[in-house]
Amino acid sequence: MIGGRPNISLVIGAVVFACILITYLGSGSVRNQLGSTSTRAKWASPAQKHDSDIFNATLGFEKVFVIGLPERSDKRDALTLMSSLTGFKLSWIDGVIGKTVSDKALPFGWDREKMQDSNLGSWRGHVNAMRRIVEDGISSALIMEDDMDWDVHIKELLAKFASAARTLQEGFHRNQTLESPSPYGQDWDMLWLGSCVTTFDEHLPEHLQIPLEQRDPRKILIRDDPTVPPPGHILANGSFSWDDYPPQTRIVYVPGDNICSFAYALSAAGAQKALHHMGLEGQHKPFDNHLSDLCRLRIDGMRCVSIVPSLFVHHRPKGKISGDSDINKGGQNDEMREVGFTENILYSTRLNLRNLVRGLEAEKQWKD
Repeated sequence: MIGGRPNISLVIGAVVFACILITYLGSGSVRNQLGSTSTRAKWASPAQKHDSDIFNATLGFEKVFVIGLPERSDKRDALTLMSSLTGFKLSWIDGVIGKTVSDKALPFGWDREKMQDSNLGSWRGHVNAMRRIVEDGISSALIMEDDMDWDVHIKELLAKFASAARTLQEGFHRNQTLESPSPYGQDWDMLWLGSCVTTFDEHLPEHLQIPLEQRDPRKILIRDDPTVPPPGHILANGSFSWDDYPPQTRIVYVPGDNICSFAYALSAAGAQKALHHMGLEGQHKPFDNHLSDLCRLRIDGMRCVSIVPSLFVHHRPKGKISGDSDINKGGQNDEMREVGFTENILYSTRLNLRNLVRGLEAEKQWKD
């Protein structure tokens, strides 16, 4: 009745709710989370697959480009088969041999005496991909290197990433909204989907730090992801410990400093900004370092989102170790690798090719 003693159950409920709310608000941005408590619920339903462009033949982008030297037919064979078996289509952009780049076309600041020609070729190949996006008026494109591997559930993983990326974009400027609808949101320039080392904004070393007011420590956790490698096999944490996060967690974040340009997507505006900075403003260090500067320093208003563990990672195949990379020299004296592997990818597409072509279920790379 009005004015009577309060219901004890309601009082207890209110206290419990208040405690939970205070704990949540005080836990910091790293505890923002995305995802369900059910492992099976992580995967998209048939209706979601039908509704989202991420499940189309270009992963929700207009194009998926792969940069690779024409003579590396082995890598083209592998990626063509892998993409076919996981449901998307590749468009190839020929890589460039550094020594073929004219001295007149060298980027400002480049020193051929100090930098390898292979780094120069890598730069030119990536810039050619950026120029292709601008030339052809492409709304968005994923760019990857030709030695990539990805989880067999890549489309489901991209769908979860997209949801987190859209949330982070709420804090970005909206001066250049994507003209075409994108499942990844309308206010991004770059989605860095494949790197090898991650340093968060708040952990940048002194020589890479940016003004405090420009830092963006926001993170969203994708929890209970059954494709995250088990402890002991999860890497790429350059500035943090995985012990600080729950098992089976991916972190979607605004990049501080990333290393390795395994795979990244550019919007039309992002490609223009990247072509301006990477192609015309000068280069004096490896391509991925300058790409990281573009995001870390928010050059030309660059808006970037990344994820760790990465969704695309360099595969090291069985065979000659010297064949791993066309930039860095591998093993000498014809050293051989008996078993191929890919860091940070649990259900590796490359390692499951035999199963996939036979219509069998994919197997984990690690059992523990």
